[in-house]
Amino acid sequence: MRHSRTTLFRRTAIGAALLCASWSASAQSSRRVVEEPRWLTLHVQEVSAGAYAEGNYESVSYDNSGAAVTHNRIFVGPLIGLKVNGSIYHPNLLTYNIDTEGAYGWAQDTVDNGTTRTTRGEFHYLGRFNGNVNILSSKPYNGSVFGSYDHTLRDYDFFNRVIVDSWRYGARAAYSIDNLFLNTSYTHYEEDVSGLSANSMSFYDTVAFNARHERELAGTALNYSYNQYSRVDLGRTGEGTDHSISLGDYERFGSREQFALNSTASYTKRESVVDPSDQAALGANLNAVHTPTLSSYYDANYDHFETGNFKSDGVFGSADLRHQLYESLSSTLHTRAGTFNSGDKLASSEYQRYGGGFTEAYNKRVGASHRLRISNTLLVDHYDQDFGGISGVRRIENERHSFADGPGGSSFFLELVGVNLLTIEVTDSNNTQPPFVRGLDYEINQAGDRTLITRPPGSRIGVSEILLVDYLAEGAASGSYATMTETFQIRFELWTNLWALYTRVNLWRNNADADLRVPDLTSYAFGTDLSWQWLRAGAEYEVYDSDLSSYRVARFYESAAFLVDAASTFSLDLSQSWIDYVDENRSERNYRFITRYHHVFSPRLRFDIEGGIDVRRGESANQTLATVRPGVDYSIGRTTLKAGYDFEYNMFEHEERFQHLFFVRLKRLF
Repeated sequence: MRHSRTTLFRRTAIGAALLCASWSASAQSSRRVVEEPRWLTLHVQEVSAGAYAEGNYESVSYDNSGAAVTHNRIFVGPLIGLKVNGSIYHPNLLTYNIDTEGAYGWAQDTVDNGTTRTTRGEFHYLGRFNGNVNILSSKPYNGSVFGSYDHTLRDYDFFNRVIVDSWRYGARAAYSIDNLFLNTSYTHYEEDVSGLSANSMSFYDTVAFNARHERELAGTALNYSYNQYSRVDLGRTGEGTDHSISLGDYERFGSREQFALNSTASYTKRESVVDPSDQAALGANLNAVHTPTLSSYYDANYDHFETGNFKSDGVFGSADLRHQLYESLSSTLHTRAGTFNSGDKLASSEYQRYGGGFTEAYNKRVGASHRLRISNTLLVDHYDQDFGGISGVRRIENERHSFADGPGGSSFFLELVGVNLLTIEVTDSNNTQPPFVRGLDYEINQAGDRTLITRPPGSRIGVSEILLVDYLAEGAASGSYATMTETFQIRFELWTNLWALYTRVNLWRNNADADLRVPDLTSYAFGTDLSWQWLRAGAEYEVYDSDLSSYRVARFYESAAFLVDAASTFSLDLSQSWIDYVDENRSERNYRFITRYHHVFSPRLRFDIEGGIDVRRGESANQTLATVRPGVDYSIGRTTLKAGYDFEYNMFEHEERFQHLFFVRLKRLF
């Protein structure tokens, strides 16, 4: 990949030189209203030159085997930057922009695993490039060609940083007539993530078509995309092709335009050796404002998913009626119903649910500076579940989760019990193969009869990122049951939210037989938080008890951000959490400390440093993360110097990892 990038940037440099050679020194008069045609105009906004150096040292050692691996990489080269724009013949015909800054130099890679040592040296281009050409931009029919390259750093979290090289190019064409807008595009994107324990490469080629028709109170859009992808992650390869088509419509109607209707339909087909699939979805929602105090909302969805011999179908609908009796009091009635069935040749399952309830919300100012917030939701549902087949095993595909959903804010429970742990597969929201890696991106633990997926510090998965999980689980008995769910929350804010006290309670009760494996649940939490000028602090304790698993969580956080003086800022962020899994007699503790400091010595010299440590301890979770990142920015006249250093330490069980990364950029503007 790097050889192709070098060739492309050689061509870019030659093209830029040719443009500069034919640049006309005469400028456009600002007093002229109509610009005369000129074969070529080129405006040089910025030219810079300098030097760039970058180095990376990584080492991993294993206590249980005594093995160690080191990786050294060094790059040095001259830095050249250029910003130009202009037109060909006339700005109404073609305009272009080029913005590039990078170094073309020598890079040397050395890898030593204790028995063999390999060294490789070659020329590379590191930096950034962005260029685009716009054709007939003022006409109803127009187009553009674009290309960009970037060499940058990516943080999966505060303690895990990698180097990312990305390359993107393509073209777009558009046509509009009256209220009809047509757009088609082609985009190629490739990404190379460099890190000793997180190497991956991704390639995407996407062809897209969009048609949009806008009306006074409505709009309709049709979208189609063809996406061919390939991913290599830690030596594993996955590739496939996605065809996606969607149709969406928005309408406002009624004598007062009081009704708003949104409708969508989509179909996605994935062609892949590993996991081919078909998915179709329909959805509609209607929002109605009947009076200033009365409104209603209706929602209906259908989803069909199919992969191999597995199929699933789901239909769900709901309706809410909301009444604002007083400014401080609102009441909402809920109704909902749905059915879901899934299965393959060996087993099948079917769920049916219907029910409803109400929500009361109270938000009242107390005195001049206090506020009371209370809400309570009560729902009653009836379920029918039917399991067929001969295997006694249930197959789950694309179960949606996020690490922010579970105890400690970095974990989640799988929905079913009796999960076969060896069959768990976690992917991103697009179900892109290959999947994430257990032990690196996530960990699996048992909490009673339930399965807990946790995010270790340094994971490549974001805390709030949507994930899809596939797995096999034991089948349950068929039968019917009813449930009652209640959620109660109260929060009292004192002195304009300077100090607040709150509590929340969740109850789940059912009349299911024991062999249906439907749990009763009681969960409650109480806490307090303080917000005063530069200080934020809070504490919370949660008790979670169910028939399948129980745990206790205590959380504390403290943060401060303030001006040390007119030239300095300083911040601290601390958090502590304790999780006790009652049924397993197992506990985890997590302590995190992060600090940042910024100082302006003079208009020419700025200094930044940030660092932190994360310590996680438990029977199956012993990890220490630490990082320090100082940086300096110095400028004098048209000369600037930027330098940065990144140190990372990761100790997990028997593995210890060090990383040192630095860069120096010297730049002179002309």
